[in-house]
Amino acid sequence: MPEAGPEAARMRQPGELNDAQQRRLLITCKYIDSLLCDIEHALHSAASESPFPRYDVDITPAQTRVIEDHIRGIRAQLLRTLAWQHMKPEPPEIPVTRSITTDLAFVDIAIEELKPRHLRGSGAVPEDAVDELNGVIQELRSLVKSMDSYVRHEMGANSDSKAEPQRADQTASNSV
Repeated sequence: MPEAGPEAARMRQPGELNDAQQRRLLITCKYIDSLLCDIEHALHSAASESPFPRYDVDITPAQTRVIEDHIRGIRAQLLRTLAWQHMKPEPPEIPVTRSITTDLAFVDIAIEELKPRHLRGSGAVPEDAVDELNGVIQELRSLVKSMDSYVRHEMGANSDSKAEPQRADQTASNSV
């Protein structure tokens, strides 16, 4: 006799996938959407002021609009697919301010790794370059700190994200 599992407690409706299959469907739809987000990012990368662009935008604005229409169509179908199983996308979980402050923490770490003592693995930093390198590092750090302060104080980043970098700083200073 088959064992009664968690699915036995709920009656399956005709055409309905089981719970594991529904989770897989949702995860796959989210993954497809994340790839569509990557495409949108590539399409709009020309608008970025990045000095290190990843993409050479080799399509016209009219072609961009056609691709965006296709993306809208795919997303609409993703929603219909979920609706077929009486599902809907989950609401966003991560505040943009938390994402920004987290990324800024990683930027700060990358800047820290430019210090002469960290560059020694690539060879000794010439004495006549140390002061200027440290100046560049200080300027970058100052700009990042200013942005971080704006996000935390002026934009009201939540208190959880305020505490996390402090704990990370304390942990880093305790391990030195």
